[in-house]
Amino acid sequence: MKKFTLFLLLFIAIFPSFTEATEVSNVKSIKITETTPVFDEYKKVAVFLKGTSHTVINESDRFYYTVIGNDKVKFSKKKAVIVKGIPNNWMGAHPVRATTSKPVQILDRPTVKANSLGQIQPNMTINVQRLKGNYYPILIGGKTGYIHKNQLVIESGIPVLMYHDLVRSKIDQNASILEVQKFKEQMDYLKKNGWTTITPQQLELWVTKKNALPKKSVLITFDDGYKSTIDLAYPILKNHGFKATSFLITSRIDRPNVVSEMDIIQTQDVYSYQNHTHLFHMFNSFTNLSLFQYESELAIYEDIQQANNSIEQILGEDYRVMAHAYPYGKRSLAAIHALKTSGITSAYTIDEGNVFQGDSLYELKRQRVHSNMNIKDFADKLQGR
Repeated sequence: MKKFTLFLLLFIAIFPSFTEATEVSNVKSIKITETTPVFDEYKKVAVFLKGTSHTVINESDRFYYTVIGNDKVKFSKKKAVIVKGIPNNWMGAHPVRATTSKPVQILDRPTVKANSLGQIQPNMTINVQRLKGNYYPILIGGKTGYIHKNQLVIESGIPVLMYHDLVRSKIDQNASILEVQKFKEQMDYLKKNGWTTITPQQLELWVTKKNALPKKSVLITFDDGYKSTIDLAYPILKNHGFKATSFLITSRIDRPNVVSEMDIIQTQDVYSYQNHTHLFHMFNSFTNLSLFQYESELAIYEDIQQANNSIEQILGEDYRVMAHAYPYGKRSLAAIHALKTSGITSAYTIDEGNVFQGDSLYELKRQRVHSNMNIKDFADKLQGR
């Protein structure tokens, strides 16, 4: 089945440039004057209905270009006219992957009396938003459309759970700090419902279609190397027979409230220890950039290599660091090139969503676990909902 991936991101921010199209200086709003097929590079992928409006920001002599998700699509200029006003763009997050077994109607409102904006063709793989009532939101032509839940088959993918620090009781409002009792309830849920914990290497092989995994597989990750991963999480994980991954900021090893070298050595029966930078876990609040976004590729490489070496020296010459978690989830092409050069073969973001076969190994999504979640919320995260 040919995939037609519909990532739901901010429309203007991610719209690609096309060699066939000529850039226009202003976003245009158009109205479809005659129901028209919509094409990607090779085939018909959707239909826009007469009377519906869409955003276009590129055009050629023959076509207007828009996006469905972040995939470029085009349709004939003969079947559209420019109108005043620009449809509101919509910021997407938490994508859910689905497939279409028949033509799927996209509605302008999440109600039974809604009008159709068009349809997606059968046998497509699309990303929609988390279910709202009976409808999945989807970005189409610069505006939000809705698909009824009964028209889609949802793929769950593999969840990568993201934790940080655990405490016995909360004394502040930091949602990233989780009570250990809630963590135990979540691990109990995984055990009771037959989930299998995996390693980054196993996930990487599955993403590249080199091995199979049980349907209910989950990767448990911790960022920053807090001491609580040893004192609180480790006994629970070990008691359940679970594996987990700890992304370490290696310059902080042996500091107060951070794992020690001895902790790392003694807990590798449960934890896979991986890279979360050496000194480059820093963020500039004035520029809203991390060091991974504005430092040179060489500087990033040297920091990553130092973190790799630190972990490998602790765990022995046969141990190889192969995974990385981006500081604050921020990255750049230079950072990705540096990771590859240093031997890192997969990297994790903080972008919400499950992981699917064929995903970029350097843009793997995770599901953030926070203290405001109940066990139903946790179960929904596992399913990518």
